[in-house]
Amino acid sequence: MISQVYSGAKATILINNKVVAAAFVADYSIDTRATEIEALDYVYPFELAPERIRVNMSLRVYRTPDNDPVLDEFAPGRADLGTQGQYGFTQARYITIEIKDNYDQTILYLPQCWLVRRSGSMNAGEFLVENWSITSIGYMGPSE
Repeated sequence: MISQVYSGAKATILINNKVVAAAFVADYSIDTRATEIEALDYVYPFELAPERIRVNMSLRVYRTPDNDPVLDEFAPGRADLGTQGQYGFTQARYITIEIKDNYDQTILYLPQCWLVRRSGSMNAGEFLVENWSITSIGYMGPSE
């Protein structure tokens, strides 16, 4: 097997196969909790049994007027003013995140994600940058 080095990675955020944003920094963690199966009169665990996998990702994205998570309905937020001036809230839906390299090879694929936290910063004369925290159900690794 030839070793490969990923370069020029980019993360695209898709809803129903439509690209809604691109991230320029992505940090992720995949944690697998395991239970040790013990055997009588044996110092080391006999086996490790996986319990739960947690997938979390932090993304830094450029915000533009056409990639508002609330308007695209993948983040909860104010949807509309009701007839009596009450705010309605949108329900978040699953998004897909795919990180690819320069050669369009998938590095990491998260099929069912939720945007669980947003924060941003903005300076005069600069782009609006947001930090998105994502939680996912499952993941897939590199493709061949």
